[in-house]
Amino acid sequence: MAVYFHGNFGLNRERLAGLLQYALENPTLKDKELAKPFGFGAPYAQRYRNWLHRVGITELGLPLLLTPMGKVVVENDPDLKTLTTQWYIHWELTTDPERAETWHFFYHTFLPNHDTFTRDDLQIALMDYLSEEHSQQHFGPKSTMLPGITRAILDCYTDQKAIGELNIIFPQGPFYKNQSKQLANGPWTSEAKLKDAF
Repeated sequence: MAVYFHGNFGLNRERLAGLLQYALENPTLKDKELAKPFGFGAPYAQRYRNWLHRVGITELGLPLLLTPMGKVVVENDPDLKTLTTQWYIHWELTTDPERAETWHFFYHTFLPNHDTFTRDDLQIALMDYLSEEHSQQHFGPKSTMLPGITRAILDCYTDQKAIGELNIIFPQGPFYKNQSKQLANGPWTSEAKLKDAF
């Protein structure tokens, strides 16, 4: 299930870049050893490896292997700082529901129907969708995962450490303004087109 792949670790490009570089330099290390230089245990490496897969930079599993598009990203932006990389991350999170189901739902189903919304609006929409698609037990009104999923999505699109610089949504008090209709970069259909974007 590609719903709660992040656990309590939100998207953070600096952490992704650090783990990615360390894992590529040390391909025989397991999660516990990969997380150690960052001051965390194995779950840190597991979750950020999962993020690297969900954003299309690596294949799932160990040792970390770059995808063809991930190789282009790393060759042109190893610190994952550019807007091109952020747009790439956005499109990878929202294009394939099998890879990041809640991001796909948020961008393709929820946002087109909401010019403004609150955290509660999103959480209720996620509850309705996920409890129907998966289970009432895991995603119903008493779900302990839904607040974390909601927070991860909102933080992803508002935090500068994630992809907040894209301004797809913008916080205004208790509301979020949908700005997704603005012109966007991507998505890219080939390594050559992505390379040209850098």
